[in-house]
Amino acid sequence: SYLMTHFDHIDDYDAEISPHMRDHFMARKIGHMLALARARFGDRSLSFLDAGCGTGHHARALRDAGYEATGIDDSERQIVRARENDPHSRFVCGSMLSLPFPDGAFDVSYAINSLHHLDSRAAQDAAVRELFRVTKPGGLVIVHEMNTRNPLIRFYLTSVFPRLKPIDTGAELWILPSHWQERYGAACGAASYFTFTPDFAPRILLPLFVALERILERTPLRIWSAHYAVTIGSPKASA
Repeated sequence: SYLMTHFDHIDDYDAEISPHMRDHFMARKIGHMLALARARFGDRSLSFLDAGCGTGHHARALRDAGYEATGIDDSERQIVRARENDPHSRFVCGSMLSLPFPDGAFDVSYAINSLHHLDSRAAQDAAVRELFRVTKPGGLVIVHEMNTRNPLIRFYLTSVFPRLKPIDTGAELWILPSHWQERYGAACGAASYFTFTPDFAPRILLPLFVALERILERTPLRIWSAHYAVTIGSPKASA
């Protein structure tokens, strides 16, 4: 089964994370992807696929930056909210395991904190294969996940956060950064690590946390960050 449908039962997903923290995390992730895309493609117009788009904030941020963004999510409730948040982008209700798009439809395909909601490693691999399928040759496939290499992050996500918020159920299949190198080898770029600010940080202290995390991200301690991203090339033949 596909676990992301539990988001249909969340009354107001956007209310589960403070707007200042949502915007902070979003800016870091979107900034990372745009830097990769501009390094690969220059300043030309690009199409992005947001797989597991939720309420559409990342797609809207990309559109605000001048790019075409399409979002897909398994939760009808989240898609309705995404269309309300951004009536100018395209949002589709559907499964990451069978994306309703033709081969090579997008320049960049990405999944932000969505793969861990799938119910098996096989489903996660299938979703990544679908991201490759709908991405143009020479395009980018980018995966963002929580960095459960950090034992404090893992404890928080598995034992604390599910008790406080309905976003996670406790059944998530977290993906370590090392998984991608093991799975895709030379086709996988080095993981990028960022953000140390906890999602419960108060707005008044956010500038202090941001200054601290910028320092930590420039040290060997960056591998213990809260989030990471990987960029993957063509999968192995066995994928």
